[in-house]
Amino acid sequence: MKRLAIVCLVLLAAGIAASVDLLAQTVNVTVKPLSPGRRSVIPAAYSAPSTVNNVATGLRVVGTGMRVYLSADTAGSGTTTVSTFAWSFVSRPTSSTASFVRTDTIFTSFIADLAGQYIVQVTVNGTVSDVDTIRASSYVGIGSGAGGCGSGCHAANMTAWATTPHALVFKEGITGNLENDPAHDNKGAYASGCIKCHTTGWEPTVNNGNFGALAAQTGWDTTWYKGLQFDGDYWIPKDTMALWDALSAAQKNVATIGCESCHGPGGDHMTGAYLMKSGIGKSLDAGVCMQCHDAPKKHRLGSYWAASKHGTLPEGGHTSQNNCYPCHSGAAFVKFAANRLSPGYAGAADGNMPIGCSVCHEPHGNANPNQLRTVVVDSLMNGYVPTLGGKGQLCMNCHRGRYSVNAKITAVAPYYGWGDRFYNHYSVQADMLFGQNGYQYGGTVASTQSVHLTVTANSCVTCHMQTRTNGSSVHSNHEMTMDSLGVDFAGVCTQCHAEVTTSFSQKMAKSDLDGDGTIEPFATEVDGLLAKLKAKLPIDPATGEPVNMKKDSLAVKNRPELIQGVWNYYYVKNDFSHGIHNPAYTVALLNASIGAITGVERVDPTVPATFALGQNYPNPFNPTTEISFSVPQRSAVTLEVFDMLGKHVSTLVNDVKDAGSYRATWSGLDKNGEHVASGIYIYRLQSGMFTASKKMVLLK
Repeated sequence: MKRLAIVCLVLLAAGIAASVDLLAQTVNVTVKPLSPGRRSVIPAAYSAPSTVNNVATGLRVVGTGMRVYLSADTAGSGTTTVSTFAWSFVSRPTSSTASFVRTDTIFTSFIADLAGQYIVQVTVNGTVSDVDTIRASSYVGIGSGAGGCGSGCHAANMTAWATTPHALVFKEGITGNLENDPAHDNKGAYASGCIKCHTTGWEPTVNNGNFGALAAQTGWDTTWYKGLQFDGDYWIPKDTMALWDALSAAQKNVATIGCESCHGPGGDHMTGAYLMKSGIGKSLDAGVCMQCHDAPKKHRLGSYWAASKHGTLPEGGHTSQNNCYPCHSGAAFVKFAANRLSPGYAGAADGNMPIGCSVCHEPHGNANPNQLRTVVVDSLMNGYVPTLGGKGQLCMNCHRGRYSVNAKITAVAPYYGWGDRFYNHYSVQADMLFGQNGYQYGGTVASTQSVHLTVTANSCVTCHMQTRTNGSSVHSNHEMTMDSLGVDFAGVCTQCHAEVTTSFSQKMAKSDLDGDGTIEPFATEVDGLLAKLKAKLPIDPATGEPVNMKKDSLAVKNRPELIQGVWNYYYVKNDFSHGIHNPAYTVALLNASIGAITGVERVDPTVPATFALGQNYPNPFNPTTEISFSVPQRSAVTLEVFDMLGKHVSTLVNDVKDAGSYRATWSGLDKNGEHVASGIYIYRLQSGMFTASKKMVLLK
């Protein structure tokens, strides 16, 4: 016994050591972006600080004289309390006087006052440290001459980029070709505030080759608008070239949203025969785009994205696994869009990358509308090839089921020993829109393409990216929600449903779909049907939801109708639209699932004139038969089976049914689940004062 106790103590000590290791303190230096919107002193007034150096991309390559924002990331440190922070420079350029605004806080910043390399360090709790390197350099511009981005390696990228709005917007603005207004003689509107984001590296007080500094040196920045009509903006006659022609060659090289606007200044990158890759930045983080697309007052699009599920998608270890690619990693999706058959994922190196702006938009090219990376989805997982959807097909690459119903249901036998997570994953919106990949009971439930897909030009985009107004900002809704502050974005519905103006609940169902005695809004009726299906399925007590894990196999053993119901339950639930994406298909799947489990399916909600009991079919039968009946009003209904001696065999229906026509299935089982013998049986329908009976023959 003593020996056993010693062994246990050793094992316990090993376990404690492992626990301590799991909770060991960690820290990582992270370089943070900072947009003009986030730096607004008074968000309601969109008032940005007047000081310089106040915007950052989050890149590790910055313009000399610009501010770098840092954070000490202690995520993954378990329960260890972080009590102290200490920031310091391991090294910095000779003669640099750079200093941190605070050295003892989780967030800090410094100005990279000289060109060169800054190695920063943070230490937490006095013992655990991390370092990172930031390079400060100057801008070289887009020119094709020596030192410019247009020379050498990147000529092909430059050719594609040259057709994009990024490449053209400044020249269009300064030549009177933006926002032309008939009320102002068709002149174009422009302002000094526009130039900050329409050029490269704007910062007039910092001489690092950026457009603002070059413009200030010649006085162009304070003279370009002289003599122009002013009415809120400066109004420039259309196709006026004088202001553009007044720029020097050096100024024109940065008079655009060029490569260095997104990759940082390329002065160091151009040294050593293009070998210094560390001298240029590359990031899919939205902060790169937010330096302009979250800019008060007019460009607040970034604030929508920041509140979206794309912007708040948790970063976890599972995203470093290839089976979660390409949808949980921005880097993986970019590779997927470029080469679907062989994307070349790099394991953990592609993990934990955000779903930022440049994941969905291709900054280097203009082949697709809105610079989208792709407007094609090859197929759904069951092999169906979508032909509709427009720009929404980009979304469908991820918002489709991960598995085929054919592989998960049809090929599963004998319906136990199934795998974990027995459902079609969380985002099945494309499947639902096209009426695909639900369990369709041998085709008795038809694939039904949603009418909403056919009446919207761009499917997902049409509804989820309607225009929103924020102050003077009017942009497509990159939050992609369908409501804000309790008001639904129902405007897109009004073209077909005049009664729907501010809330989707204004769309009432045509009948009492869930049979609770009340005709409610359509989405509420679907939720009621979903709850009815859930009530018929085995529930996991840990989650309160239907079982879907391998450990629950015995709960569905030899019950294919339960597995089919589990699939359709999660299919409808994880579509998240409460049936709106495809009303007819949703209701058909839920009714069929409930009918398959209970043996009673509502086949027609139309109110019949009288009670009726139909002859079973087939008759004789083996092993199952169907019995139809109709109810002209909401009533308590029983449908029972008896043998020829009047002995009760089975109850097929004992429920309150809404008005409609139904179909019940009997599989030749008695009330104990045992198979009955061949012979003649009587089935009887009762509802209030109505009673009807018929005979049927089971022939084995």
